[in-house]
Amino acid sequence: CKLPVIAALRDVQVSVPPAVRRGDTATLHCYYDMDGESLYSVKWYKGRREFYRYTPKESPPMKIFPAQGVQVKRTASNESQLTLLGLSLASSGKYSCEVSADAPSFHTMIVTGDLEVCEVPKHVPSIHAMRSRYRVGDIVRGNCTSHNSRPAANLTWYINEAQANPSYIRTHKPFRERKNEFETSLASIHFVAGSHHFVNGKLKIRCTARIHDIYLQSTERSIDEDRPQVISAASSANSKGNAANGNAVPYDHFPPYGENELDRKDYMTHLQGDMAASGGSPTAKPTLLPPSLNSIDRFRLTSINHLSWTYGPLTVLLLPLAQPLLSALISQLRA
Repeated sequence: CKLPVIAALRDVQVSVPPAVRRGDTATLHCYYDMDGESLYSVKWYKGRREFYRYTPKESPPMKIFPAQGVQVKRTASNESQLTLLGLSLASSGKYSCEVSADAPSFHTMIVTGDLEVCEVPKHVPSIHAMRSRYRVGDIVRGNCTSHNSRPAANLTWYINEAQANPSYIRTHKPFRERKNEFETSLASIHFVAGSHHFVNGKLKIRCTARIHDIYLQSTERSIDEDRPQVISAASSANSKGNAANGNAVPYDHFPPYGENELDRKDYMTHLQGDMAASGGSPTAKPTLLPPSLNSIDRFRLTSINHLSWTYGPLTVLLLPLAQPLLSALISQLRA
């Protein structure tokens, strides 16, 4: 005796896109195997509210009921698929497909899928609070922000194309705007720059913002290695040479002289002589005086030479202290 073959509805499945951009179109599929039974109806629900029914034995077979955030495209919908137009944030939710077999069993199965309508950012993520140059041993800090999305974007940091160590990253709680409930993501990075981070003097840091599989944008920063400058011996010698030639000599504070004053070299005492073995004194070489000097200036210069010869060079060094007295004396002589 053969056992009777029992026909039954089975293998009901739904395909609901997990995420869709706001304003886009979504197509939902409902798959089932009647296994010899007749189809009675296919119904779609958003939450617990029925908004679509397809009954092949009725005329017209398609019926649509109002539901918030749901707009059905009739020409692209039937017993196995459902197309929704102009999705809004209110279209997000749970969508269920219910399949029923005809009499006498009226076997029914229902399967649910989640649909999320997303508002993606209008701009790429931004990296801020990060310098353009770092030295080995410096602490690299920075923030990555992705503005105005729903849901908040997931932020990921990369260092030289490799995902950053999780210990370098701090993810902050998203900030929600009150007026539109959009969210802003913020993630910080903090690590010590090592020599291995700089490849040919460059460190590349990238922040990527992702929302499901519908949005992926990145921003990258190229950071230069700030190497300390080493002054070479040749450069140091060149600097000394410039100073000797009178070019760019720092801290060279020679006192200024007026037009009517003698050049500083005319005040110098020129001594030439040999020290005798017995401790004799050097013999002085007469100083040649410029012919343009008048008698008073000649007396002034001759007096300086005499003081230097008689009392030594120290007297000449101390002479500026007595300059006011000498000037008064010379003025009286001229009068």
